[in-house]
Amino acid sequence: MRSSLNNTLRSLFSGGGILFIGLIIELGLSFLAKAIIARFLGAVDYGAVSLGVTMLGLLSTLSLLGLHTGVSRYLPRFEDDADRRGVLMSAATMALPVVGVTGLLVGVFAGPIAGYLFSDPTVTPIIRVFGLAIPFAAVMKFSIGVIRGIEQAIPRVVVQNIVPPVTRFFAVAVAIVLGTGVIGIATAYAAAYVVAALVGLYYVVTRTSLLANKKPKWIHKEMLSFSAPLIVSAAMAYVLTDLDTFMLGYFSSTRDVGIYNVVYPIAQLLTVGLSAFGFLFLPVISELDSDGADREIHRVYQIVTKWIFMATLPVFMVIALFPEMTITITFGREYVSGSVALSLLAVAYFSHAIAGPNANTLTSIGHTRLIMWDNLVVGIINAILNVALIPTYGFLGAGIATAISYIVLNLLYSTQLYRRTGIHPFSTGLIRPGIIAIALTTITFWITRTFFSVTIPLLVAMFTVFLFAYGLIILRFGGIEEEEIMLVLSFEDRFDIDLGPLKKFVKLFIQ
Repeated sequence: MRSSLNNTLRSLFSGGGILFIGLIIELGLSFLAKAIIARFLGAVDYGAVSLGVTMLGLLSTLSLLGLHTGVSRYLPRFEDDADRRGVLMSAATMALPVVGVTGLLVGVFAGPIAGYLFSDPTVTPIIRVFGLAIPFAAVMKFSIGVIRGIEQAIPRVVVQNIVPPVTRFFAVAVAIVLGTGVIGIATAYAAAYVVAALVGLYYVVTRTSLLANKKPKWIHKEMLSFSAPLIVSAAMAYVLTDLDTFMLGYFSSTRDVGIYNVVYPIAQLLTVGLSAFGFLFLPVISELDSDGADREIHRVYQIVTKWIFMATLPVFMVIALFPEMTITITFGREYVSGSVALSLLAVAYFSHAIAGPNANTLTSIGHTRLIMWDNLVVGIINAILNVALIPTYGFLGAGIATAISYIVLNLLYSTQLYRRTGIHPFSTGLIRPGIIAIALTTITFWITRTFFSVTIPLLVAMFTVFLFAYGLIILRFGGIEEEEIMLVLSFEDRFDIDLGPLKKFVKLFIQ
């Protein structure tokens, strides 16, 4: 069991590391592009583009009927080419027609959508551009589901983390230079999905058994039975993440949409660790579940959650405690009014790091209907809170609604995961250094706010000191466990590197 656990962690660690680098590249380029767009367009036009991006994300996901996740779960369970081709063909023949019709309908009815849903007919051209991009965004997501199913990290990095942001960045630059305005920016976003879809489709066709000379074993009914609840789950997930954007457009103004869609992506930085490990976590846990390795699943969950928590806490400290400075550095002072909403959203996303990959685990072991009901309940709560708060408090009300909803959702996921499997995220390696690190965060914040005027150099210096102290806390109070030591040893063997001096330094602090 110990050898198998080490192999599983090594796979997750190496794949997660690759994905983490990919996410950093994507976030860096995306952030730079968004900052340029927000400063170039201003809050009102940036809000209009944000509405189009939100609609694109929602409809491209829903039109896949949850089958991209179904592919991720079923591919690891088969080895025969006929079975694997059956998984791919079954999913594609059900999802792709829906995807095409959805994009066509949005393109045709862009005017009524802009007028009735957003109360702003001037955004019609933007809605049409993003509507026509829906099929390409869906194909990109489907190809990523396939790549996830065959547990390949590098192709996913290329298709999702490199191609779209690089294409978008250069297309946005061209749009700004040519002075094409908001329509040019919308077209730049759409072009990124077109290129990513073509690259993803090329990979699926050339690197999988999609075109194998084997008669596919169709599993339409089985896949749809698994994936159908995910349609509701995906809808409710988008209610949780994007309903506030639509409601801000309806009840408030595109300016509020623009401000909210500046603070929202900043808060989403806190999900980098979860996203990096979560991509490979689902197929890996699905394979372990099929082998009946329950104890191994529990231990992997705890270790991965600890990695996510420890990687996320320093970033959370900066975003949640110094929101004004964070917004000023990234998007400019025009959006500083969203600082309180940013702190609230940071708390919401940090709850993911504390809970760990609970949703991926429930999906891996087949509890998609349970996820559906959880998402449905929280989606309703979120909708009620948005309707109650946004008309009065604008984007701050949206932030409050989102924070409450995410905390409730993670409580539901984690409670039900524990009741059904006994799995929970809390281990000695997480609790002791976590509590001390949070205390250190509180003290650092109090000293900084009480005795200093917060500036960018001070923030950088404070963050550097915190990271050093944080590393020592992890080492001294049990944050490094046997499995991590085995990973370091395997890293030395694999790359023929001697980490002797570093290991001697670490031993000074490990109990």
